[in-house]
Amino acid sequence: MSEVNIKVVRPSNSVVFFDIVKVNAADGKFSTSFTLGSGEAAGTYKIVAGQGNDVGTQDLVVVAKPVVGGGGGGGGGGPSIVTSTNGKLTLPAGGTGVVSLEDKVTVSIPANATSKELKLTIEKLLTTQNLLTNKEVLLSSIFEILKNFPENFSKPVTLTFVFDSASLKGNQKPSVFYYDEVKKVWVDIGGKVDGNHITVEVDHFTKFAVLAVGQTDTDTKFSDISGHWAEANIKQAVSMGIVKGYADGTFKPGKTVTRAEFAVMLMNALKPQEEGSALIFSDSAKIGAWARKAVAQAVQAGIIKGYKDGTFRPDAEITRAEMAAMLANAAGQSSQSNAATGFADDKDIPAWAKASVAYVKQAGIVQGKGDNQFAPQDQATRAEAVTVLLKLPAQQKK
Repeated sequence: MSEVNIKVVRPSNSVVFFDIVKVNAADGKFSTSFTLGSGEAAGTYKIVAGQGNDVGTQDLVVVAKPVVGGGGGGGGGGPSIVTSTNGKLTLPAGGTGVVSLEDKVTVSIPANATSKELKLTIEKLLTTQNLLTNKEVLLSSIFEILKNFPENFSKPVTLTFVFDSASLKGNQKPSVFYYDEVKKVWVDIGGKVDGNHITVEVDHFTKFAVLAVGQTDTDTKFSDISGHWAEANIKQAVSMGIVKGYADGTFKPGKTVTRAEFAVMLMNALKPQEEGSALIFSDSAKIGAWARKAVAQAVQAGIIKGYKDGTFRPDAEITRAEMAAMLANAAGQSSQSNAATGFADDKDIPAWAKASVAYVKQAGIVQGKGDNQFAPQDQATRAEAVTVLLKLPAQQKK
Protein backbone atom coordinates (compact mmCIF):
# COMPACT_ATOMS: atom_id res chain seq x y z
CA MET A 1 0.00 0.00 0.00
CA SER A 2 1.18 3.54 -0.72
CA GLU A 3 -0.48 5.20 2.25
CA VAL A 4 -2.07 4.26 5.55
CA ASN A 5 -4.71 5.69 7.83
CA ILE A 6 -3.62 6.32 11.42
CA LYS A 7 -5.98 7.11 14.24
CA VAL A 8 -5.65 7.29 18.01
CA VAL A 9 -8.64 6.17 20.04
CA ARG A 10 -9.31 7.39 23.58
CA PRO A 11 -10.07 4.98 26.45
CA SER A 12 -13.70 6.07 25.95
CA ASN A 13 -13.51 4.78 22.31
CA SER A 14 -13.74 8.22 20.67
CA VAL A 15 -11.08 9.32 18.16
CA VAL A 16 -8.59 11.90 19.43
CA PHE A 17 -6.30 11.98 16.37
CA PHE A 18 -6.48 11.00 12.68
CA ASP A 19 -3.98 11.26 9.83
CA ILE A 20 -3.26 9.78 6.39
CA VAL A 21 0.47 9.25 5.82
CA LYS A 22 2.61 8.07 2.93
CA VAL A 23 4.45 4.73 3.11
CA ASN A 24 8.15 4.75 2.26
CA ALA A 25 8.41 2.56 -0.84
CA ALA A 26 12.01 1.61 -0.06
CA ASP A 27 11.51 0.08 3.38
CA GLY A 28 7.73 -0.01 3.87
CA LYS A 29 7.91 2.25 6.94
CA PHE A 30 5.74 5.23 7.83
CA SER A 31 5.48 7.66 10.72
CA THR A 32 3.54 10.58 12.10
CA SER A 33 3.31 12.44 15.40
CA PHE A 34 0.68 14.14 17.51
CA THR A 35 0.38 15.99 20.80
CA LEU A 36 -2.03 14.77 23.43
CA GLY A 37 -3.84 17.71 24.93
CA SER A 38 -3.47 18.58 28.60
CA GLY A 39 -7.15 17.93 29.20
CA GLU A 40 -7.06 14.33 27.99
CA ALA A 41 -7.60 11.54 30.51
CA ALA A 42 -4.99 9.08 31.68
CA GLY A 43 -5.49 5.49 30.56
CA THR A 44 -4.85 3.19 27.63
CA TYR A 45 -5.26 4.76 24.21
CA LYS A 46 -5.17 2.63 21.07
CA ILE A 47 -3.19 3.48 17.94
CA VAL A 48 -4.76 1.95 14.83
CA ALA A 49 -2.79 1.95 11.56
CA GLY A 50 -3.50 0.37 8.20
CA GLN A 51 -5.96 0.21 5.38
CA GLY A 52 -8.93 -2.05 4.73
CA ASN A 53 -8.45 -5.43 6.40
CA ASP A 54 -4.69 -4.93 6.76
CA VAL A 55 -4.69 -3.14 10.12
CA GLY A 56 -2.38 -3.20 13.13
CA THR A 57 -2.90 -1.81 16.62
CA GLN A 58 -0.64 -0.62 19.44
CA ASP A 59 -1.60 0.34 22.98
CA LEU A 60 -0.47 3.79 24.13
CA VAL A 61 -0.37 3.96 27.91
CA VAL A 62 -0.75 7.46 29.35
CA VAL A 63 0.78 6.99 32.76
CA ALA A 64 -0.44 10.19 34.38
CA LYS A 65 -2.89 12.89 33.53
CA PRO A 66 -0.96 16.03 32.49
CA VAL A 67 -0.95 18.67 35.21
CA VAL A 68 -2.42 22.01 34.23
CA GLY A 69 0.03 24.85 34.86
CA GLY A 70 -0.90 27.52 37.37
CA GLY A 71 -0.21 31.23 37.55
CA GLY A 72 -2.10 34.29 36.39
CA GLY A 73 -2.54 35.76 32.99
CA GLY A 74 -4.58 33.12 31.23
CA GLY A 75 -3.11 29.85 32.55
CA GLY A 76 -0.87 27.70 30.33
CA GLY A 77 -1.43 24.07 29.46
CA GLY A 78 0.39 21.10 31.01
CA PRO A 79 3.18 19.15 29.39
CA SER A 80 2.41 17.26 26.16
CA ILE A 81 3.16 13.55 25.77
CA VAL A 82 5.58 12.60 22.99
CA THR A 83 4.96 9.14 21.54
CA SER A 84 6.85 6.81 19.23
CA THR A 85 6.33 3.23 18.03
CA ASN A 86 9.69 2.66 16.31
CA GLY A 87 11.86 2.21 19.39
CA LYS A 88 13.35 5.71 19.29
CA LEU A 89 12.33 8.74 21.33
CA THR A 90 13.71 12.22 21.95
CA LEU A 91 12.32 14.20 24.88
CA PRO A 92 13.10 17.70 26.10
CA ALA A 93 14.31 18.03 29.67
CA GLY A 94 11.49 17.13 32.04
CA GLY A 95 9.29 15.89 29.20
CA THR A 96 6.75 13.07 29.23
CA GLY A 97 6.88 10.33 26.61
CA VAL A 98 5.93 6.80 25.62
CA VAL A 99 7.97 4.67 23.20
CA SER A 100 7.36 1.10 22.05
CA LEU A 101 8.88 -1.47 19.70
CA GLU A 102 7.09 -4.17 17.72
CA ASP A 103 4.14 -4.21 20.13
CA LYS A 104 6.40 -6.19 22.50
CA VAL A 105 7.85 -3.58 24.86
CA THR A 106 6.71 -0.12 25.97
CA VAL A 107 8.71 2.46 27.93
CA SER A 108 6.78 5.23 29.71
CA ILE A 109 8.74 8.29 30.88
CA PRO A 110 6.97 10.45 33.49
CA ALA A 111 7.36 14.22 33.66
CA ASN A 112 10.54 15.47 35.33
CA ALA A 113 12.22 12.06 35.35
CA THR A 114 15.39 13.82 34.21
CA SER A 115 16.61 17.39 33.94
CA LYS A 116 18.41 16.62 30.67
CA GLU A 117 17.27 16.12 27.11
CA LEU A 118 16.59 12.40 26.74
CA LYS A 119 17.43 10.35 23.66
CA LEU A 120 16.18 6.80 24.11
CA THR A 121 16.51 3.73 21.90
CA ILE A 122 15.11 0.20 22.19
CA GLU A 123 16.80 -2.65 20.32
CA LYS A 124 15.74 -6.30 20.15
CA LEU A 125 18.86 -8.44 20.44
CA LEU A 126 19.12 -11.24 17.89
CA THR A 127 22.35 -12.81 19.14
CA THR A 128 21.84 -13.93 22.72
CA GLN A 129 23.96 -17.04 23.30
CA ASN A 130 26.55 -15.16 25.36
CA LEU A 131 23.82 -13.76 27.61
CA LEU A 132 22.12 -17.04 28.48
CA THR A 133 23.06 -20.25 30.25
CA ASN A 134 21.22 -23.54 30.01
CA LYS A 135 18.97 -22.59 32.93
CA GLU A 136 17.04 -19.53 31.76
CA VAL A 137 13.62 -19.94 30.17
CA LEU A 138 12.94 -16.90 28.00
CA LEU A 139 9.34 -15.70 27.81
CA SER A 140 10.19 -12.65 25.69
CA SER A 141 12.91 -11.38 23.45
CA ILE A 142 15.87 -9.67 25.08
CA PHE A 143 15.66 -5.90 24.66
CA GLU A 144 18.49 -3.44 25.19
CA ILE A 145 17.21 -0.02 26.23
CA LEU A 146 19.74 2.81 26.06
CA LYS A 147 19.83 6.52 26.83
CA ASN A 148 22.28 9.32 26.13
CA PHE A 149 23.52 9.93 29.70
CA PRO A 150 24.80 7.65 32.50
CA GLU A 151 22.86 9.07 35.46
CA ASN A 152 19.82 7.24 36.80
CA PHE A 153 16.34 8.72 36.49
CA SER A 154 15.05 10.82 39.37
CA LYS A 155 11.57 9.30 38.98
CA PRO A 156 10.66 5.67 38.21
CA VAL A 157 10.30 4.79 34.53
CA THR A 158 7.68 2.17 33.64
CA LEU A 159 8.50 -0.79 31.38
CA THR A 160 5.76 -3.04 30.00
CA PHE A 161 6.59 -6.30 28.22
CA VAL A 162 4.47 -8.80 26.33
CA PHE A 163 5.44 -12.36 27.28
CA ASP A 164 4.67 -15.87 26.04
CA SER A 165 2.39 -17.29 28.71
CA ALA A 166 2.18 -20.63 26.85
CA SER A 167 5.82 -21.34 27.76
CA LEU A 168 5.07 -21.29 31.50
CA LYS A 169 4.95 -24.70 33.14
CA GLY A 170 3.50 -25.86 36.43
CA ASN A 171 4.10 -23.36 39.20
CA GLN A 172 6.26 -21.06 37.09
CA LYS A 173 5.44 -17.38 36.80
CA PRO A 174 6.86 -14.55 34.66
CA SER A 175 9.27 -12.01 36.06
CA VAL A 176 11.26 -9.15 34.55
CA PHE A 177 15.04 -9.42 34.77
CA TYR A 178 17.81 -7.00 33.91
CA TYR A 179 21.33 -8.05 32.90
CA ASP A 180 24.16 -7.04 35.23
CA GLU A 181 26.98 -6.22 32.80
CA VAL A 182 29.63 -6.39 35.53
CA LYS A 183 28.69 -9.67 37.19
CA LYS A 184 27.34 -11.19 33.95
CA VAL A 185 24.16 -12.41 35.63
CA TRP A 186 20.42 -11.80 35.27
CA VAL A 187 18.82 -9.96 38.20
CA ASP A 188 15.16 -10.56 39.08
CA ILE A 189 13.15 -7.34 39.57
CA GLY A 190 9.66 -8.84 39.56
CA GLY A 191 6.73 -7.08 37.94
CA LYS A 192 2.95 -6.79 37.95
CA VAL A 193 1.21 -9.24 35.62
CA ASP A 194 -1.95 -8.45 33.65
CA GLY A 195 -2.82 -11.18 31.16
CA ASN A 196 0.23 -11.62 28.93
CA HIS A 197 1.68 -8.23 29.92
CA ILE A 198 4.06 -7.56 32.79
CA THR A 199 4.95 -4.09 34.09
CA VAL A 200 7.85 -2.98 36.25
CA GLU A 201 9.38 0.32 37.37
CA VAL A 202 13.12 1.00 36.97
CA ASP A 203 15.52 3.90 37.44
CA HIS A 204 18.11 2.88 34.84
CA PHE A 205 18.37 1.23 31.45
CA THR A 206 20.25 -1.89 30.35
CA LYS A 207 19.24 -5.23 28.83
CA PHE A 208 15.85 -6.55 29.95
CA ALA A 209 13.88 -9.75 29.38
CA VAL A 210 10.97 -11.67 30.83
CA LEU A 211 12.03 -15.04 32.25
CA ALA A 212 10.16 -17.88 33.90
CA VAL A 213 10.79 -18.33 37.62
CA GLY A 214 9.76 -21.09 40.01
CA GLN A 215 9.58 -24.84 39.78
CA THR A 216 8.00 -26.67 36.87
CA ASP A 217 5.68 -29.61 37.08
CA THR A 218 7.67 -31.41 34.39
CA ASP A 219 7.72 -35.06 35.40
CA THR A 220 11.18 -36.42 34.71
CA LYS A 221 10.39 -39.73 36.41
CA PHE A 222 9.84 -41.47 33.12
CA SER A 223 9.05 -45.16 33.35
CA ASP A 224 11.68 -46.20 30.80
CA ILE A 225 14.89 -44.30 31.64
CA SER A 226 15.92 -45.70 35.03
CA GLY A 227 19.49 -46.94 34.69
CA HIS A 228 19.77 -45.74 31.09
CA TRP A 229 23.20 -44.35 30.18
CA ALA A 230 21.56 -41.00 29.30
CA GLU A 231 19.17 -40.79 32.27
CA ALA A 232 20.75 -37.65 33.77
CA ASN A 233 21.00 -35.96 30.38
CA ILE A 234 17.37 -36.73 29.59
CA LYS A 235 16.19 -35.21 32.88
CA GLN A 236 18.29 -32.10 32.34
CA ALA A 237 17.12 -31.64 28.74
CA VAL A 238 13.47 -31.98 29.76
CA SER A 239 13.86 -29.49 32.61
CA MET A 240 15.43 -27.01 30.16
CA GLY A 241 12.57 -27.32 27.69
CA ILE A 242 14.71 -28.86 24.95
CA VAL A 243 12.52 -31.94 24.64
CA LYS A 244 9.38 -33.45 26.14
CA GLY A 245 8.29 -36.93 27.14
CA TYR A 246 5.23 -38.80 25.95
CA ALA A 247 1.73 -38.76 27.40
CA ASP A 248 2.05 -42.38 28.53
CA GLY A 249 4.85 -41.45 30.95
CA THR A 250 7.69 -42.70 28.77
CA PHE A 251 10.58 -40.90 27.11
CA LYS A 252 11.47 -43.57 24.55
CA PRO A 253 15.24 -42.94 24.64
CA GLY A 254 15.94 -45.45 21.88
CA LYS A 255 13.38 -44.02 19.45
CA THR A 256 14.91 -42.49 16.34
CA VAL A 257 14.60 -38.76 15.68
CA THR A 258 13.27 -37.18 12.50
CA ARG A 259 14.90 -34.21 10.83
CA ALA A 260 12.02 -31.95 11.88
CA GLU A 261 12.17 -33.19 15.47
CA PHE A 262 15.91 -32.55 15.70
CA ALA A 263 15.45 -29.05 14.27
CA VAL A 264 12.94 -28.30 17.05
CA MET A 265 15.25 -29.69 19.75
CA LEU A 266 18.19 -27.71 18.39
CA MET A 267 16.26 -24.44 18.30
CA ASN A 268 14.94 -25.10 21.83
CA ALA A 269 18.56 -25.42 22.96
CA LEU A 270 19.86 -22.36 21.09
CA LYS A 271 16.92 -20.05 21.90
CA PRO A 272 17.24 -17.90 18.75
CA GLN A 273 15.44 -14.55 18.62
CA GLU A 274 14.92 -14.45 14.86
CA GLU A 275 11.52 -15.31 13.40
CA GLY A 276 13.08 -17.39 10.62
CA SER A 277 13.29 -17.31 6.83
CA ALA A 278 10.45 -18.12 4.46
CA LEU A 279 10.47 -21.85 3.72
CA ILE A 280 11.03 -22.57 0.03
CA PHE A 281 11.61 -26.32 0.18
CA SER A 282 9.58 -28.19 -2.41
CA ASP A 283 8.08 -30.26 0.41
CA SER A 284 7.49 -27.39 2.85
CA ALA A 285 3.82 -28.34 3.07
CA LYS A 286 4.87 -31.59 4.75
CA ILE A 287 6.53 -29.76 7.65
CA GLY A 288 4.13 -29.86 10.60
CA ALA A 289 2.94 -26.61 12.15
CA TRP A 290 4.70 -27.59 15.39
CA ALA A 291 8.07 -27.58 13.56
CA ARG A 292 7.72 -24.84 10.94
CA LYS A 293 9.12 -21.98 13.02
CA ALA A 294 12.09 -24.03 14.23
CA VAL A 295 12.94 -25.14 10.69
CA ALA A 296 12.58 -21.55 9.44
CA GLN A 297 14.89 -20.32 12.20
CA ALA A 298 17.45 -23.01 11.40
CA VAL A 299 17.35 -22.07 7.71
CA GLN A 300 17.87 -18.38 8.51
CA ALA A 301 20.83 -19.25 10.74
CA GLY A 302 22.43 -21.34 8.00
CA ILE A 303 22.06 -24.54 10.03
CA ILE A 304 19.76 -26.29 7.55
CA LYS A 305 20.21 -26.21 3.80
CA GLY A 306 18.11 -29.14 2.61
CA TYR A 307 18.86 -31.65 -0.13
CA LYS A 308 20.06 -31.05 -3.67
CA ASP A 309 16.60 -31.85 -5.03
CA GLY A 310 15.13 -28.92 -3.06
CA THR A 311 13.47 -31.02 -0.36
CA PHE A 312 13.84 -30.93 3.40
CA ARG A 313 12.30 -34.35 4.16
CA PRO A 314 11.00 -33.49 7.63
CA ASP A 315 9.82 -37.01 8.45
CA ALA A 316 13.04 -38.75 7.43
CA GLU A 317 15.06 -40.16 10.32
CA ILE A 318 18.12 -37.99 10.84
CA THR A 319 21.45 -39.73 10.40
CA ARG A 320 24.47 -39.19 12.61
CA ALA A 321 26.25 -37.50 9.69
CA GLU A 322 23.35 -35.07 9.19
CA MET A 323 23.19 -34.38 12.92
CA ALA A 324 26.92 -33.62 12.99
CA ALA A 325 26.52 -31.20 10.07
CA MET A 326 23.70 -29.31 11.78
CA LEU A 327 25.64 -29.11 15.05
CA ALA A 328 28.76 -27.82 13.31
CA ASN A 329 26.72 -25.26 11.38
CA ALA A 330 25.09 -24.13 14.63
CA ALA A 331 28.55 -23.57 16.09
CA GLY A 332 29.56 -21.50 13.06
CA GLN A 333 32.17 -23.93 11.78
CA SER A 334 33.13 -23.58 8.11
CA SER A 335 33.43 -26.77 6.09
CA GLN A 336 36.78 -28.14 4.97
CA SER A 337 36.25 -31.07 2.65
CA ASN A 338 39.72 -32.52 3.29
CA ALA A 339 39.33 -32.66 7.07
CA ALA A 340 40.40 -35.94 8.68
CA THR A 341 37.94 -37.35 11.20
CA GLY A 342 40.20 -39.94 12.83
CA PHE A 343 37.40 -42.52 12.92
CA ALA A 344 38.08 -46.05 11.72
CA ASP A 345 35.18 -45.78 9.27
CA ASP A 346 36.34 -42.43 7.88
CA LYS A 347 35.92 -43.73 4.32
CA ASP A 348 32.20 -44.25 4.96
CA ILE A 349 31.63 -40.66 6.07
CA PRO A 350 30.22 -38.54 3.18
CA ALA A 351 32.60 -35.85 1.91
CA TRP A 352 30.07 -33.11 2.73
CA ALA A 353 30.01 -34.21 6.38
CA LYS A 354 33.70 -34.92 7.07
CA ALA A 355 34.62 -31.44 8.27
CA SER A 356 31.56 -31.37 10.52
CA VAL A 357 32.28 -34.80 11.96
CA ALA A 358 35.90 -33.82 12.58
CA TYR A 359 34.76 -30.68 14.40
CA VAL A 360 32.15 -32.30 16.65
CA LYS A 361 34.64 -35.03 17.58
CA GLN A 362 37.42 -32.55 18.37
CA ALA A 363 35.00 -30.37 20.36
CA GLY A 364 33.77 -33.35 22.39
CA ILE A 365 30.19 -32.89 21.23
CA VAL A 366 29.78 -36.29 19.52
CA GLN A 367 31.67 -39.49 20.28
CA GLY A 368 32.09 -42.74 18.36
CA LYS A 369 29.92 -45.80 18.91
CA GLY A 370 32.62 -48.35 19.74
CA ASP A 371 35.72 -49.67 17.96
CA ASN A 372 36.30 -46.04 16.98
CA GLN A 373 33.35 -46.18 14.57
CA PHE A 374 31.31 -43.06 13.83
CA ALA A 375 28.56 -44.93 11.94
CA PRO A 376 27.52 -41.96 9.77
CA GLN A 377 24.43 -43.60 8.30
CA ASP A 378 23.03 -44.83 11.60
CA GLN A 379 19.91 -43.02 12.77
CA ALA A 380 20.27 -40.85 15.86
CA THR A 381 18.15 -41.72 18.88
CA ARG A 382 16.38 -39.37 21.27
CA ALA A 383 18.93 -40.16 23.98
CA GLU A 384 21.82 -39.38 21.63
CA ALA A 385 20.17 -36.17 20.44
CA VAL A 386 19.64 -34.66 23.89
CA THR A 387 23.15 -35.64 24.97
CA VAL A 388 24.87 -33.79 22.12
CA LEU A 389 22.57 -30.78 22.44
CA LEU A 390 23.51 -30.33 26.09
CA LYS A 391 27.14 -30.05 25.01
CA LEU A 392 26.62 -27.56 22.17
CA PRO A 393 25.81 -24.32 24.07
CA ALA A 394 28.99 -24.64 26.15
CA GLN A 395 31.00 -24.87 22.94
CA GLN A 396 29.44 -21.67 21.63
CA LYS A 397 30.50 -19.72 24.72
CA LYS A 398 34.20 -20.66 24.52
